Amino acid sequence: MFGPGIGECVVVHIGDGDWIVVDSCIDRRSGRPVALDYLRSLEVDVASRVKLVVATHWHDDHIQGLAEILNAAESAKFVNSAAHAFQDLRRVIALGTETAPVSSATKEYNGIVGVLEQRRRRGERWDAVGPIPALANRKLLALTGAERSVYAEIFALSPADGVFNLAAAELRNALSTIEQRRRPSRQGPNQLCIVLWLRVGALNALLGADLEHISGTTEGWRAIISSAERPQGRAGFFKVPHHGSENADCPECWTDLLLEQPVAILTPHSPSSLPRPGDIARLCARTRRVFLTSDSARYGLPRRENAVEKTLREMAVRRRALAGQIGHVRLRSDARNVDEEPLIFLRNGARRISCDGG
Repeated sequence: MFGPGIGECVVVHIGDGDWIVVDSCIDRRSGRPVALDYLRSLEVDVASRVKLVVATHWHDDHIQGLAEILNAAESAKFVNSAAHAFQDLRRVIALGTETAPVSSATKEYNGIVGVLEQRRRRGERWDAVGPIPALANRKLLALTGAERSVYAEIFALSPADGVFNLAAAELRNALSTIEQRRRPSRQGPNQLCIVLWLRVGALNALLGADLEHISGTTEGWRAIISSAERPQGRAGFFKVPHHGSENADCPECWTDLLLEQPVAILTPHSPSSLPRPGDIARLCARTRRVFLTSDSARYGLPRRENAVEKTLREMAVRRRALAGQIGHVRLRSDARNVDEEPLIFLRNGARRISCDGG
């Protein structure tokens, strides 16, 4: 798990040399997607061994560099939230590219569309190219052949059926604001993103994206927990949603979806100062094994006066830090032995959070 850089990213080895990439994070020093640099440092053949590239949602801090990753991962399927009809999303992208200040999301999805269209022109089948629409309890990938040393299956746990009207409203709002030459703004709690369940051999992992917790059982985390069709089991690894924010914390998630004392990893978010001390205390009450990919203060860009920041956004000015390396937490487990303690490596400012007040 990498972050903060510009965004966050999860890179997963799913056994037998195969990988998936979830979201994208740009290294501020190199300006490149950290997932590609990392995989190439391991001498992974990205073109053939990356099987899925997943965009959990189209917020700027999760998507930068994703088009470059998909372009390099020639054999990968692209997964997009089914809550956003891809044709409608393409309309938002096309109109936004022509009329509004270009956002990271608009630029990246425009690039992703280009990659997919190029592959189709080469004669590749739709189901081999994507976008694969992710919705609750859909199996996105199954590597279960006899040649495998461990089976690997990837499931989407969200978005739930109850959020599709929200998605349509969000796209209508995006089209309206773009037509007024303004950037679309986020509307309400994040219920449209893709939460993933990974099953690799004897191990389960839960990647929480930015899904938020709301009351009721038709949306958010409780829609996942109440579903009788979701994959069974409990996960020992948890990508904590929404940078540990209180609005993404669902107590039943910890009791119904996770093992006792799971490894919980989160990335900071500098503009909103997440996670806050109260968030850390709450996470430590859930598990003693909490890891942060980096100290957000080390990577935050200097903030100017509000008027200056607004002008920079309107001019689509991109700034990047000239110092500091992107932090990451690397966890290694034996997929055939669920009882073996994982090995955890901390790089470039990543740290284990002391749950004793330190």
